[in-house]
Amino acid sequence: MEPRFFSCSVPDCERPSVRAIGGCDSCNRHLCSAHRSPSLHTCEEPLDDATYVSRIVAEIDCLCARINDAAVCQLASRLNRGKSCTIEHSSKVGVGALMGSANYHARIRFQDGSASWLLRVPRLTSFAVGLPVPLADYLIQSEYATLKFLETTTVPAPRAFGYGLCSNGTDHGIGVSFLLMEELPGTPWTGGGASTDEKAKIWGGLAEIMVELERHPFPKAGSLGFRSSKMDVCAVASDRFVVLTPEGPLASPTAYYTAFAEQYLALIADGQLYTEYPVNAYLVYRFLKDNAAQLAEQDEQAQSPGEFFLKHVDDKGDHLLVDDNLNITGIIDWQMARVVPRREAFGPSLVTADMNALCSGKVSLSADDVALVDALRQKGISTLPNSMVDEKVRRFFWGLALESKWSDALPLANAVLQVFGVDQDWTQWRETALKKYETDERLEGLVQRFGY
Repeated sequence: MEPRFFSCSVPDCERPSVRAIGGCDSCNRHLCSAHRSPSLHTCEEPLDDATYVSRIVAEIDCLCARINDAAVCQLASRLNRGKSCTIEHSSKVGVGALMGSANYHARIRFQDGSASWLLRVPRLTSFAVGLPVPLADYLIQSEYATLKFLETTTVPAPRAFGYGLCSNGTDHGIGVSFLLMEELPGTPWTGGGASTDEKAKIWGGLAEIMVELERHPFPKAGSLGFRSSKMDVCAVASDRFVVLTPEGPLASPTAYYTAFAEQYLALIADGQLYTEYPVNAYLVYRFLKDNAAQLAEQDEQAQSPGEFFLKHVDDKGDHLLVDDNLNITGIIDWQMARVVPRREAFGPSLVTADMNALCSGKVSLSADDVALVDALRQKGISTLPNSMVDEKVRRFFWGLALESKWSDALPLANAVLQVFGVDQDWTQWRETALKKYETDERLEGLVQRFGY
C-alpha cells in the first residue's frame, strides 16, 4: 500500500483521499476520487468571495483557539533574554495577510521595541489545505534546520529561535506545532511593472546570494534536518505543490530525479493524484522518469560531480523582501527547501519564469532567465555551462501542475515532450507511448479501470 496523506472519510470506504484537492471545508471531509464525484459530493464549488473569506476567518479563529498565547510569550521571552512581549493575531485575508497557503503567522512584539518575531503554524485545521501531521512536523523540522544552516552563511534569511511539535510533546504547552523565527524588514517583491534597470538590480542581488550558496556544497540530495542532533541532508521534504511524501536522501542526480517522477507514478496509480485523467498523467510522468538520466547527465559529468546545493523551491519572487531601493533585505518561506543538483540549483527557475508562457505550455527562456544567468556569471558562479541553461528542469518539476482538467494540462504535456526533444504532438506520442509501456503493470491497471 502506498503512503497516504488521509483515508477517505466516508464510512466503510478504504480508499485514499485525493491529495491537494480531496479535502472539503464545507462538509469537513477528506474524499477519495469516487466520493469526490459530483453525484456523491454536492458541496458548492468554487466558493464565492464572501464565503471564501468567511471560511478562512473561521479557520483562523479555530486555529487561534488552540494556541496558548501565554505559553508563546513565556517561551519567546525566555529565548530572547527575558524580554517581555505580546502576541498579535490577525484575521486579515488577501494582500498583506500574514497567512500563506500552508501556514498561519502571529506576530510577537517585544516591549523594548526590538525586532519582532513570527510564530509560524501549519494550517492543520483546514480540510482543504490537506496537510497531514507527519508531513507538517517534518516541514517544520526541515525549515528550522535550513534556517540554522543559513545563519552560517551571508544569505539574508530569518533567524530561527526554536520549534515545537505536538506529536512528540515538545510544543512547550503552546498547543500547536510551530516555528519561532525573526520577522525581517522589507516588502515582498512581485516584479510587476519593474523596469529593466530595476530588475537588473534584483538579479544582481539574487546572483550574489546564489553564488554564496554555491560556496556550501553538500554530498547528496535531500532536505536539511538533524540526525543525532547534528545537521545532515535527510529526506526531501516535499515538492512545491506539497503533495509528495518525504523520501531520500539520494546519492546521485539520476536517483534524485528518478525518485521524484517515481513517487508521482505511484500516487497516480493509487488514485491519490490526477484522478481526472490518470492514464494521460501516468504517461507524462513515466516519460519524465525515463528522461531523468538526460537531466542528470551534465551534473554527473561536471568538474566536481556529487555536489548538491541548497535551493529555495517555491521561488516565485514574493519570497524576496526588498527595501525602497530594491536591495534584497531577506529571503523567506524556506519550508520546502531542498539540496539539489547544480543544474536545478542555478539554472532557470520560477523567479525568472514568464508565468503566462509556463502555464500555457510555451517553451522558451524569458529575458529575465537570461538576465539572471548573465548576473550569475558576472558575480563569479564557478560552473554554469550553456547546456544547463534551458527549461528542462523547470518543466520537469512543473509537470502537469496539478491541473484538474485535461484541457488545461494538455499544453503542459506538450511542453514537456517538446523540451525533451519529442517532435510528435500529444495524440501521436500517446499512441506510441501506450505501446511502449504496455508491459507496465500500473499503467495496465489504470487502462483496465479507466479505459484508453
